[in-house]
Amino acid sequence: MPNDVLVKGGARLRAIRKERGYTQERLAELTKLSTRHIAGIEKGEANPSFEVLYTIITALGTSFDAIFNPADEQVEREIQEVAGLYRVCPEQGRRLVLAAVRAIVK
Repeated sequence: MPNDVLVKGGARLRAIRKERGYTQERLAELTKLSTRHIAGIEKGEANPSFEVLYTIITALGTSFDAIFNPADEQVEREIQEVAGLYRVCPEQGRRLVLAAVRAIVK
């Protein structure tokens, strides 16, 4: 019988995969995992290793926190947007963004 953590985590992975427009087959291609393994994880039937979970999360462009400690959906979308924008900034821009955020929080 699947445990609650695996079921909830798998459901979040499935939701994020669908938000990204990926099928299980496409995610399997990106991660070099089998579709059957992806399905088992999403159903909470398989307990993925840290390495497998990291591979899936990286392919989905999300974070462990988004899977296991999700904020409400709007906050999560905003966090993902900020993270994506930060990643495409040049180095100097990233330093400015980080300094601005730190100043706002203080």
